[in-house]
Amino acid sequence: MDSTSIFLWLLGAFGFLLAIGAPVFAALGVSSILGMYFIGGSSSLMTIPSILYRGMTSYSLIAIPLFILMGEVIARTNLGGRLFTLFYLWLHRLPGSLAMASVGSSAVFGAMSGVSVAGAATIGRFAIPEMIKRNYSPSLAGGSVAAAGALALLIPPSIGFILYGEIANQSIGRLFIAAIIPGIMVAILMVIYIGLLAIIHPASAPRIKVQVTWTQRFKALKDIWAAMVLVLLVLGSIYLGVATPTEAAGLGAIGAFAIAALYRQLELPTFFDIIRSTAVTSGMILLILAAALLFGWVITRLMIPQELVMWISGMDVPAWTIFLMILLFLLVIGMFLDIVSIILIATPIVLPVIEQLGFSPIWFGVVMIITCEMAVITPPIGLNLYVIKGVAPNISLADIINGALPFVLVEAFAILLLILFPSIALWLPNFMW
Repeated sequence: MDSTSIFLWLLGAFGFLLAIGAPVFAALGVSSILGMYFIGGSSSLMTIPSILYRGMTSYSLIAIPLFILMGEVIARTNLGGRLFTLFYLWLHRLPGSLAMASVGSSAVFGAMSGVSVAGAATIGRFAIPEMIKRNYSPSLAGGSVAAAGALALLIPPSIGFILYGEIANQSIGRLFIAAIIPGIMVAILMVIYIGLLAIIHPASAPRIKVQVTWTQRFKALKDIWAAMVLVLLVLGSIYLGVATPTEAAGLGAIGAFAIAALYRQLELPTFFDIIRSTAVTSGMILLILAAALLFGWVITRLMIPQELVMWISGMDVPAWTIFLMILLFLLVIGMFLDIVSIILIATPIVLPVIEQLGFSPIWFGVVMIITCEMAVITPPIGLNLYVIKGVAPNISLADIINGALPFVLVEAFAILLLILFPSIALWLPNFMW
């Protein structure tokens, strides 16, 4: 059987298993093992332990459960509510200020967790009831928090960048630094969109006059000292070269437990729930990674990336056309797969093409994560949409989707800016190294 036929069998088996409800890791793992058998029979299957050992013993992967642990601890404190209050008090004069506060608080929360669903769920519990109480449209209330929660994928420390860096063999520290300016840019673009929407359709975000004093503003600023300390502890140690991302993850987890203890929000049942949630989420990610390692071995032996590069090299079309086709491919598969699966499955296929076209893999990593942000708010598998439905059951899923979809265009505009001005992502890492 030739390489193309084996690859098509692999994709067919993967799609079939997903269609009958198999978990992603099982569907990818079984189809990859089938591909390995077609390539070399039972002798190929004997290489599975060594493939998994080489891929799963990376020191960088320790950061994944540690960052998840940090996010789980912070999600159970009242820091989310304090962040939302802070941004509202400072932005209350602007149209759509409550929705803008959701974006700002989600961005800072993302810098403490790295997991989008945690940010969407935590900020949503405070922000959505407040917006509904102030007569905001349900679509703006639900959609803005769903989209803002996705910022945790882009703003470091991000689990997505750890996975991409591991698969793409790129520095996780450089990826974190490259994402700082784009992360701020996307958050600002979201705020601008909300402001324009509130001006054009005032009924979607009614303005209510509230007297806010400077004393209240500075008190709210003082109330989030713990968040600032944690962000500086994690990101500052990475950017100053004091700690690796893995070591910074350990510092962040310890800092999160210390903050929860200071706030007296770390009871024994809560502690066990944190450990359980961390184990479940980490296990899910690492199982998909294990399956993706087998998938990567198969496509490498089949020389699929090399054949794809040769085929594209023979095409008489501009590089940007091919790049946009790759983005469309990522967005389409993002409608049906979770972001972990997108990164782990797509990276070994498309990255050789990206490098052949002359694009920076660091820059592409940022673009890919923004595309994943679009995926988590795009039906039918947009995870953040269902998270918001869970924390705000009185808002219909249709309203949440309608409110979130315009933010997909906002993020598409952010990608356009990165295409036109690659230095947005590359200037800071090049300046620091």
